Parts: sequence; structure tokens; C-alpha cells
Amino acid sequence: MRVTENEQDLAFELPEHTVTQLNELVRMGRFRSHQIAVAAAVERLYAEECRSLNTRQKALARVCGALRLGSTTESLRDAEYDRLDWESGQR
Repeated sequence: MRVTENEQDLAFELPEHTVTQLNELVRMGRFRSHQIAVAAAVERLYAEECRSLNTRQKALARVCGALRLGSTTESLRDAEYDRLDWESGQR
């Protein structure tokens, strides 16, 4: 595999069915190489995870606002830090 400044060599094992699917994507011509197909999959997964996180954060903000808890992202973060501090002292 060619490595440039922006690329890194990775080696890992994939389940057989995943390799079969990857081979099929390349064979169909959708992607020129396995590397490009894997990169596209990771980009799509990352984008979806970011959208999902954003959706959950917005839902939490709506719930907090609807319940008038006065919770903000900052107050929730502070509460989490307090909980972690408390738990670390309990061990």
C-alpha cells in the first residue's frame, strides 16, 4: 500500500462476509480499490455517528427545556465531573 503524508498503514482482520462484501464492491467497479472502499465506509460511518450524536444532543436539550430543569450542556458536564470525582473517592 502506498503511504503519503496523509495516509497511514493499517493492518487488521475482517470477518469473511465483510471481505466478501468489500470484494464485491470493488468487483462491481463502485470503488477502484479496497482501500478506497474502506475509506468511504469510514467517512460515511463517521458522518452518521456525528449526525446521531447531534440529534441526541438536540433531543436532550428539548427534553431539558420541556421539563424546565435548567440543565445546560455545561451544567450536565459539570455534574458528570462531580460524579466522577465522587466515584473516584469511593474506591
